[in-house]
Amino acid sequence: MKLRLNLKHLFMCFSVFLLGILLLPTSANAHNNIVNPYQTYTYSQMVKDIKSLAEKYPNLIKYKVIGKSEYGRDIYAVSLGTEEPGGPTVFFNGSHHAREWLTTNLNMYMIDQYAQAYEANRTMEGYNVNQILDKTTMWFVPMVNPDGVTLQQSGLNAFPERVHDDLVEMNEGSKDFTRWKANAKGVDLNRQYDADWENIKNNRDEPSWSNHKGVAPHSSSEVRAIVNFTQEIAPEMVVPYHSAGKVIYWSFHQTGNRYDRDHQYAEEVGNLTGYEVIYPGQNQSGGGMTDWFISKYKRPALTMEIGNYPGERHLPISEFDQAWQENRLVGLYAAEESYNLY
Repeated sequence: MKLRLNLKHLFMCFSVFLLGILLLPTSANAHNNIVNPYQTYTYSQMVKDIKSLAEKYPNLIKYKVIGKSEYGRDIYAVSLGTEEPGGPTVFFNGSHHAREWLTTNLNMYMIDQYAQAYEANRTMEGYNVNQILDKTTMWFVPMVNPDGVTLQQSGLNAFPERVHDDLVEMNEGSKDFTRWKANAKGVDLNRQYDADWENIKNNRDEPSWSNHKGVAPHSSSEVRAIVNFTQEIAPEMVVPYHSAGKVIYWSFHQTGNRYDRDHQYAEEVGNLTGYEVIYPGQNQSGGGMTDWFISKYKRPALTMEIGNYPGERHLPISEFDQAWQENRLVGLYAAEESYNLY
């Protein structure tokens, strides 16, 4: 009887141990992680993690403030790599839209995991991380829209009382900001770029929680920061992260060889992620960063839409593991192809 109880106790302990292993984060070196992507990832947490990453990897990671949001929050850019400025560059970003902040989790986790692989001289499924980061710079703006993310996550209390009524009005009378996409001035930042801006479809004429393109291209401070920074680093490729739908947008009126080249990139990233490649329709609406970069720089851009569509809200944290598994090699692929384009 005593032996049977001991065996039962041993089995229960082993089961708990196995469950703990299964619930660990996906990184093989989870105890080395600075970024915890399994949380509602706030602006303040992101800033703290950026500074910690730069302190831990001083020869590999740098950061700078590239502008301010409409309410004065610093917009951070993070570089990963040892290549001198002016060399091959790829530019990733997340959270143009407030409710799409799980893309910030993904951007930040990507920085953390690639830095760990570099320090350990570890390959990732055939990609030599050291070689890639020694010859290419990966730039990230993990949270383009810090005001909108903060409003979506924390509500009115994160903003001065004098603007509460305006925010509620832009949200059609609701104090629930779960569905909010715009910046905190009611401008949709991914309808702000100067790419057929005049003809954007389904525009809301007044500032709103979504779909208001603003009074002119680049009139929002967040978009001006991205435009100026893009001009500064002149990337070979841009990869804006959005949610949701597990699709890739890559086309904006390219023709000929440029169409074929960019289509090939989209197909290869589609193979890496399992995402559907979206083909251009007859009535493309502009205003997005991908649209602008393609038309202005004549270089490839891929809008990555992560996660299963959850409705008018943010993706649940439970989507992160799958999103990481699907996108863990995208950064390395894009960096390598940026080197080839250079």
